[in-house]
Amino acid sequence: MRTWSLAIIGLGTLVGCVQAAPESESESEEVGEEAVASSEEAIVDASVKLKQKNHAVFWDGTVSASDTPHANAPPECSGIPCDHVRLKIELPNGTFQNPNKPGGVQVALRWFGNPGPHELPPDVPGCCGEFDTLHLWVYKDGDLVAASPGIIAVSQSAFIPSPENGWYDVWIAWDPSYNVAPFVDYEALADVEFSPKTTPVRRLLPDLEFRGTERITFDTPSFPIFEPDPPPGSSCFQSEMDEDGAQNCLRFDQIIANVGAAPVEIGWSSPTGTVPDDDDTFPVTQTVYYSNGSTQSQEAGEVEFHGVHGHYHYSSFANAALWQSNANGARIGNAPLRGAQKVSFCMADIRIDAWGEKGDGPRKYYAPDCLFPASSDGVTDEYRQGISNGWADVYDWYIPDQYIEVTGIPGGHYLLEFCADPFNEIEEDEEDNNCIANHIFLSNMGTPSQHVQVLGIVDDDDDGGCHHHNH
Repeated sequence: MRTWSLAIIGLGTLVGCVQAAPESESESEEVGEEAVASSEEAIVDASVKLKQKNHAVFWDGTVSASDTPHANAPPECSGIPCDHVRLKIELPNGTFQNPNKPGGVQVALRWFGNPGPHELPPDVPGCCGEFDTLHLWVYKDGDLVAASPGIIAVSQSAFIPSPENGWYDVWIAWDPSYNVAPFVDYEALADVEFSPKTTPVRRLLPDLEFRGTERITFDTPSFPIFEPDPPPGSSCFQSEMDEDGAQNCLRFDQIIANVGAAPVEIGWSSPTGTVPDDDDTFPVTQTVYYSNGSTQSQEAGEVEFHGVHGHYHYSSFANAALWQSNANGARIGNAPLRGAQKVSFCMADIRIDAWGEKGDGPRKYYAPDCLFPASSDGVTDEYRQGISNGWADVYDWYIPDQYIEVTGIPGGHYLLEFCADPFNEIEEDEEDNNCIANHIFLSNMGTPSQHVQVLGIVDDDDDGGCHHHNH
């Protein structure tokens, strides 16, 4: 099922099913689009054309559990509701002929969910689709040429290296075993993406930035994958009470984007067939990518085994701090009132960070794959996780350890500050953009009606700059 956006685009008056980014003065290639079903195949719903390398083409639609499966669909959509779009790539000759600038066509989609009782902060376009998923498959002439399946995400991205011009079939598949909502609305795009030039050979580094938090709350969390729900009305998990003495937990999402030219990727090893003792540590290496495709490994801190939840925590991922502020969001004092050391247990590609902009790679790092060995020789298990360039990892408020303890904190204005890579153990392109400060207002503290209002992001110039905590 599809709900199409109408757009008037191009040199003539064309009414179509797609939207195109506005052209700049320096870009004169034509944007093409087509809103009619192909006569070549009866199952076609609609089609779009990608005719220029500088602008994406966009469309949107809906996949529903009640949709009738296509009769002649590929195996991934056999008996499963899928949306189908014909994509015609019609790029200028020579678009991908420069050996020093490899590239291809990205086909991507994203979807939003229902934030429930939570009011989203200003300028947040949407959130909360993590309880549903869509899978992405791209075929040409009956052959699978690109794919991006997988759960625990709100985006998918498949990449076709140096594609031939012609027709491609894009299939967007429902997941009957995972989805909660009866339907999922999505936005999709196709665009040309180029990798950094191969020569001169150089290091390509990640660059971590926090995004504004979408949900900050005192609600009772629930994540039964890891542990039972807390008692009704409690904002803290039992493990947080037992390990940290937590009583009143201010819970929050954390969204960490990689805006660099390459993935942030870490790895470690542990003996096969053994369960580490609680708090055992293992050295971590960062994989640094070079423009010619080679890599280099270097030290990047350590992981610690967390016995309660049965996985590893990367201690240099991020931290959180609560600062007092005035009504304008200006920081008060020289030290935070409370802090929390957020440790990653599963870095992964969850959402495309800058939708419709250049620079994001295909989805590479998946959850929950990051919890399990990527390879093993029967003696040593090798773990790998990361965040691709142009993607963001999301830690939702309802999973364990997403909190700061605020017992005794009075109502008022505060800054909830997050810093990525707090110990500078990940080599990045920029080291001074890792922090963000969320301006919040707390009220009715210590009562059943305590509440947090998210007022927005405070600029560095306004709050005196973020405070990166090093060794």
